[in-house]
Amino acid sequence: MRIKCHARALLPLIFAAALIYAPFQAFGADRKEVFVSSPWLFMVARFVGGVNMEVRPIQYWNAEGVAARRIQRQRIPSDSFIIALDSKEAESLGLKKNQYPNLSPLYGTAPFDRDRAEFQYSDPSVLPFIAQRMLTVLSRFDPGSYPYYQRRLSEFQTRLDSTVLVGRQLLKGYPVFDLSGGFSSLLSAAGCDLLPGDEKRTAAWARGEDLEGLAAAVDDALKKKIPVIMDGGTPKTVRTALKNNKNVLSLLRPGEDQDLLIYFHDQFLILWNRLAPLREERQEGK
Repeated sequence: MRIKCHARALLPLIFAAALIYAPFQAFGADRKEVFVSSPWLFMVARFVGGVNMEVRPIQYWNAEGVAARRIQRQRIPSDSFIIALDSKEAESLGLKKNQYPNLSPLYGTAPFDRDRAEFQYSDPSVLPFIAQRMLTVLSRFDPGSYPYYQRRLSEFQTRLDSTVLVGRQLLKGYPVFDLSGGFSSLLSAAGCDLLPGDEKRTAAWARGEDLEGLAAAVDDALKKKIPVIMDGGTPKTVRTALKNNKNVLSLLRPGEDQDLLIYFHDQFLILWNRLAPLREERQEGK
């Protein structure tokens, strides 16, 4: 009798375990491999694709945070599913439709300047549209899983909105001296006051001009307890000029296994911590 009672008590746990693990077995049993052109698209594709897709980045960030080729064209089978931002990006990687019939650009021509693609990939007003395109392409590769990809897209949009809201709660109204290559739009969405605010000066610094002026502007910001940030998308001339300044915050790229939205959230927290001296100064002044 005791054995039967124990077995009966375990039934709810067994049933719950079946509910938890069965979907993952069903989805993961036949994962489809898809190659993606860039690191940022890789992050979006992996989120929307979830457990159904084995996503492989053709390019990924190197140690300096710059996109570098990881998978050569010869190593991509001709029948592979491939996603690129647009036709030009695909061609720049040696990928052509006549050689790869399953090549699917998200756009014929990207609706924004490809040279500023990094800026767009971290823009909360643009990312949902890119994710929507990703849903369309993944569903074309795997039509039977459309409801699953739709749920993933919905989760992406909801969590992106929540992440931006957290950013605004932490950073709204605070100044940031932004030398990053791709975070300006995310910081703007969080309500930051972005400096230096002079496009001519930042363009000159990117060309390697007036680097003494750059150093002076950075020192002035730091004296005022304003965080100075750069990342892998910062022009190389600027990164080189400031690499020995330990007070400049260098934001890292997302880890390959990192959730994109958790990464954005983490950057907000890093900045919030860096703003602690300025917060204290403002509170003392009240």
